[in-house]
Amino acid sequence: MRFGFLTGLMALMLYILIYLHWYISSFILLLLVAVLIYDLFGYIQKTNQELARFFASVRHGDFTQRFDARSKKDLFANIYREMNNIIQTFQEIKADKEANHLYLQNLVMHLRIGIISLDENGKVSLINQAAKELLELPHLINIQGLSHFSPELITAVNTLENEESRLISLPRKGSQLLLLVKVSTFRLQGQLLKIVSLQNIRSEMEEQELEAWQKLIRVLSHEIMNSITPVISLTSSINTLVDSEIDKTATTTSLDEETLQDIRSGLQTIEKRSQSLLHFVDKYRQLTRIPKPNLQRQDLRILLKRLHHLLTSDFASHRVNFSMQLPPETLEAEVDGNMIEQVLINLLKNALEACAEMPAPQVEVTAYRDEKDNNRIKIEVRDNGTGIASEIMDQIFIPFYTTKKQGSGIGLSLSRQIMRLHKGSIRVASTNVGLTIFTLTFTR
Repeated sequence: MRFGFLTGLMALMLYILIYLHWYISSFILLLLVAVLIYDLFGYIQKTNQELARFFASVRHGDFTQRFDARSKKDLFANIYREMNNIIQTFQEIKADKEANHLYLQNLVMHLRIGIISLDENGKVSLINQAAKELLELPHLINIQGLSHFSPELITAVNTLENEESRLISLPRKGSQLLLLVKVSTFRLQGQLLKIVSLQNIRSEMEEQELEAWQKLIRVLSHEIMNSITPVISLTSSINTLVDSEIDKTATTTSLDEETLQDIRSGLQTIEKRSQSLLHFVDKYRQLTRIPKPNLQRQDLRILLKRLHHLLTSDFASHRVNFSMQLPPETLEAEVDGNMIEQVLINLLKNALEACAEMPAPQVEVTAYRDEKDNNRIKIEVRDNGTGIASEIMDQIFIPFYTTKKQGSGIGLSLSRQIMRLHKGSIRVASTNVGLTIFTLTFTR
């Protein structure tokens, strides 16, 4: 519109000047033309500024800008409307992208597998809560920050190729975590990125180990029982026959009494040892005969108070200080009360024996709700006894393994199986000063 009016005015000015020779009128028209040209340049400049603002907003991702497209006579009104539509589209795309990013970030944070994302220089861009708990770190800036904590983990992260994995041991509070470390690499916008996953598979390994031991015990029990039962029966029969023959021949012939006595003694020894072996096998078969727990919702505080009342006199007779620290709120969980009592009694008796000879023996039971996971309840049994040597820390849960002269070696293995049936776990930690802590973990 402005350009058409300017062209018409210039044509009129030239007509008046050339054909009519109205110089004053031509001069006035020239001034009007100058004003219109100035206005036109100002309008073009404003439009250029609006276009520049539009492109700058797109380049910087600022999609809050808006352009005035209300004038129907403005030639650029349609352009402004389209610019607003483009900005609105970009704004929706950005919102969707941020929503997806937030969703994926929360999803990664809630995974029970530790996830660490880092670039080729080792700078960490993401670490989820599970990884922080496994590494016991509030934050991690560079993967090299773990060099003092676990050189083995650093080596695995730096040397593993794409989709390769490695099993490493990670020290943690007097115990060892068994971590499966897997690395995935990819390029994003020309930058090499690496995703490291950390999965604690100790519980899975323990479960497989228990199943292997149970299968072995079943096989051994079956074979030994089949072999020893007829031996017992046969030695008992032979022993009876020898006694009968001795009675018959005592008055008619002279027998070598010493020889017969040796025979009888040998048979009695065979019978006695066979019966002991039978009792031994039958006892260890308990590991494969654990009944399915009768789960009921119970307050673990009540169970612990009952145990405290039951065992107080036993601890007092050994002059061992026995105390419990229980929270005021309820600690409800789905458990089989009899089974859990069996586990706790076994742990408490072990603690009593471990610290009975110490100058100031003490056994303490603490129950609490896990601060990091409100759905988990923990019971700790700690004593100030002789402690557990680090080299046997991983062996004490193995069936038949014991350091006691009169121990059977099935108590802790049985306890771990019971906790496994409760979808829980049992862990042990011991320090050089003799403090030993067994921790039972339950899920509500």
